[in-house]
Formats: sequence, structure tokens, C-alpha cells
Amino acid sequence: MKKIQKVEAFTGLEAAIVLIAFVVVAAVFSYVVLGAGFFTTQKAQQVVYSGVQQASSNLIIIGETYGDAEGSLNPPQIHALYFSVGLAAGGSSVDLNKTVFTYQNRTVLRTIDFASTIRCPVLPAQPGDYQWCIKSSQNDDGDAALERNEQFTIQVNLSMTQGLPPSEDFTLTIRPDIGAALPIHKSAPGGLTVMNVLY
Repeated sequence: MKKIQKVEAFTGLEAAIVLIAFVVVAAVFSYVVLGAGFFTTQKAQQVVYSGVQQASSNLIIIGETYGDAEGSLNPPQIHALYFSVGLAAGGSSVDLNKTVFTYQNRTVLRTIDFASTIRCPVLPAQPGDYQWCIKSSQNDDGDAALERNEQFTIQVNLSMTQGLPPSEDFTLTIRPDIGAALPIHKSAPGGLTVMNVLY
């Protein structure tokens, strides 16, 4: 007579316990993986948004840039620049209190500070050499932030003794705290009058 061997096998309860353990481990692992994926996606979106914000310029020049040579030395030189700025389509507001102006020509490289008040003083007082101020504004709410539908005319004083000579190139760079810098590259005309359009 053959001897019957005992074979150990899973019971239904043991199989259920093992199956539940596998399901729980898989659920926890998938939750961790999905959470890490969502976190990574959110960080990537923030980086892309920040990069687009820093790379795109919020400012645009509206109209012409003018150079004032009135009362300058002989030969005449441009001692003040005037131009209007507004926001680019979809651009966020720009706080001019936190904006840096840099002026450069063949012989001068200067940072332009804003005058004692960011709004230009009432005549006859004027900003000093290498200072800027807001000359006039449209649709303005009274602060120094350039917002949608607002337009500021900026006056940048150079120097009465070391202004911009005729036929000289210059670059005025406006660097807001957020967004790309706006360079204004222009040339003075060969023959200067009191007020000159710069090209």
C-alpha cells in the first residue's frame, strides 16, 4: 500500500491576506509615485512661468524719442531725452521705483538715478545731471507703477557739460525688477535744433 504524502497548500484565508498585502503595498507605492509626479509637474510649471516672465519685456516705447538741446553749450549737445512708455500686451505692471536706467555712449557709461521725487519737479526746478523723472502721464492713478492703459512720459537728464554730441549713438537701457530689459538705441541727428527726433 502506497504511503499518502501530505502537501501543504494555501487556504483561502491565507491567499486573501497575501493578496490584500500586495494591493496595499501597490496602492501606497502608486500614491508616492503620483505625488512625486504632481509635485515635479507643478515645479516645472513654476519654472516655465518664471522663465517666460523674466524673458519677456513688459515695457514698450510709444511714439518717438526726443532730444532737447535748448540752452546747451556751443557746439550744441543734447542734454535731455524724452520718450513715452507703456505696457506690452499682456504685460504685468512695472514699479518704476524699482527700475534701473543705464545710459551709455562712446565716452560715458552711467546709471541714471531718479530725481528727489519720481515725478518731475515743477518748473523752473529740474532734475539734476544724470537723473530721470516722470514728466507727464495718461490715465494715471497717481502712483509710480505703470499699469494697464497707463502711459508715462519719461524725462532723462544727461549733462549740460557732457551731453550727447551731434551724430552720436547712445543706448539707454531700462531694467524693471521683473521682466527683460528694454534697450533704447538711438542716434542724434547731425544738425541739432532745440528739440530733435532721435533715430
